[in-house]
Amino acid sequence: MSSMMPPEGNPSTDEQIIFQQEYQRVCQRTDRLIALAMCLQWPAVVLAAFFISPRTWNGNVGVLHPHITAAIWLGGLITVLPVLLSYLHPGKRSTRHAIAACQMLMSALIIHITGGRIESHFHVFGSLAFLAFYLDWQIIITATVVTLLDHLLMGLYAPELIFGSSIGSEWRLLEHVLWVVFCDAFLITSCIQSLRGLREAAHRDAEQKVLIHHAYHDALTGMGNRLLAHQELTTLLETPSSRTGFALLAIDLDRFKEVNDSFGHKVGDDLLIQVGERLRPLIRRKDTLVRMGGDEFVVILENCPDEAEAAAIAGRILESVNMPFYIGSHVVGVGASIGICLYPTGAGDVSELFHHADLALYKVKERGRNDYFFFDEEMRAEVMRQLQFEDRVRLAVHDGLFTVHYQPIVNSEGTLIGFEALLRWTDPVLGVVPPNAFIPVAERCGLIVPLGKWVLEQACLEAAGWQSSAGGGVKISVNVSPVQLTSPDFVTIVTETLANTGLRPELLDLELTESVLVEHGGRSAEAMQQLRALGVRLSIDDFGTGYSSLSYLRDLPVHRLKIDRSFVRDIVHSEAGRALIESMIEMGRTLKLQVLAEGVETAEQFEILRAAGCDEIQGFITSKAIPAAQAQGMVDHRRLLSSGQRAVAAKSAGEKEVVAA
Repeated sequence: MSSMMPPEGNPSTDEQIIFQQEYQRVCQRTDRLIALAMCLQWPAVVLAAFFISPRTWNGNVGVLHPHITAAIWLGGLITVLPVLLSYLHPGKRSTRHAIAACQMLMSALIIHITGGRIESHFHVFGSLAFLAFYLDWQIIITATVVTLLDHLLMGLYAPELIFGSSIGSEWRLLEHVLWVVFCDAFLITSCIQSLRGLREAAHRDAEQKVLIHHAYHDALTGMGNRLLAHQELTTLLETPSSRTGFALLAIDLDRFKEVNDSFGHKVGDDLLIQVGERLRPLIRRKDTLVRMGGDEFVVILENCPDEAEAAAIAGRILESVNMPFYIGSHVVGVGASIGICLYPTGAGDVSELFHHADLALYKVKERGRNDYFFFDEEMRAEVMRQLQFEDRVRLAVHDGLFTVHYQPIVNSEGTLIGFEALLRWTDPVLGVVPPNAFIPVAERCGLIVPLGKWVLEQACLEAAGWQSSAGGGVKISVNVSPVQLTSPDFVTIVTETLANTGLRPELLDLELTESVLVEHGGRSAEAMQQLRALGVRLSIDDFGTGYSSLSYLRDLPVHRLKIDRSFVRDIVHSEAGRALIESMIEMGRTLKLQVLAEGVETAEQFEILRAAGCDEIQGFITSKAIPAAQAQGMVDHRRLLSSGQRAVAAKSAGEKEVVAA
């Protein structure tokens, strides 16, 4: 095996190569066939001389007839040369001409020792027909010239025979020449037709070769494709020698999407071509390099029984890909993540090999990319656990096993002003599953959009009821995933939900993380502007844990900052923690934003935050997240919590719970 098959050439060039190869095989085969025939003709000539010569002996005992001597020595000399040439220089043009000449000399020898019998002349026609197997009309011409010269030297074409009184002999000799010429014309025509057929076959083979090349090779880079990789791995698995081990490297370029988005697909294609050019010299000649599609490559390393050699090649690949790529006027920097699966320890068939290499590749990306990782059995077990958990999440979405609970939000005086809608899941098998466990899975599996839409509808429906019973209404906060915000129909979903539930837009607060604001830039900003135009309020959730920046806070249409619970935890006993949270509250005031503190659990924390000017409070100090019915009761009372009540509420909240981002 090799890194790739021979590159695709010009079809006409391929046709010529195939024709020459096939014609060479025809000539070599004919060389040996005629050499073998001459080895059989030699003893036949000797026997003919013995039985057909007028006198077997010349009258002297022990002395052979001259015809027998000629048959032995001349026949031997004529036979030895073709035999040597057919094995020393088979298929060469000079060999063909020499063999043709010797074959016709053998015919002349037979005619001579038989006394010119008419039936022996047919050996000439048979020899010419035999030489036609070369499919070379020039060989026929050479054979004819040798025949005519030989007959002339033997005196068969002497002038007295032509102009003498023996008209019958003259006519037989002229007839012989005419038959030779006729035979030549027939054989030359046959050779030309056979050559034409051979060229047509070569043309078909060349076209088939091009089709096969396209089927097994990538059109952009010229290297092998997924089909070739599958074929090579199948061959390795079926080869006993592969039991010593081989390795499969799954390579994925890091930041390739950013290159395509920033510089365009033309630069991206040129980058893929350059990556292929860099990878080829890094692997051995017997190894295979293919492009699986997109920015994914695969390297198959033969005779690689341990991790050391695979790791060495993977390291060279990383080092090479990490060097800058110069594409036109652009300098492009990418990295690579490599997942490695070893055989026979890693898998039993081709699909498992690919799957396990992909699992190792996924592990590299989880750990930060630009590295390589080997598949092992623990990874298999972990993946199986993840797949089973994903199945439980899918089933819960399908069967409607999720519920929405509501955690109260109060102002600095302890008055209820709203709730945050929090998703909860109690699985029949797994029990209570925290949101930080199932939300990432729902995002990865593409379930977060329908699930988020359902939560939004449920929360708005409940808040619409509170709107009536609470007079002025109670705000409802709903977390929005980055996947939801950047989906093209999210604004439409929010608009339709408000219209269907009758909730006033100003009572809906959508909570966004800092990361989505920075990473998704323009798309997020456009959606946020449209939502603000509807009258919907926007909050930055978990403020301080991401990319806190005055620039995006100034430019984006947000109304509220939600300080993450991690900053609230130490404000009672840490002066630095208290100073930090006070500066964050001051930042919010400067930007004319409301500030909410999450995770407030004690009266001391509440008082510190209120003294610092925090507008809103959320946490166990008021209540844990509660079902909709209990939330309705809290709305009905609109209770104002005193310091003592807040302490009791915090104590009764029990264990801490994790709130989904």
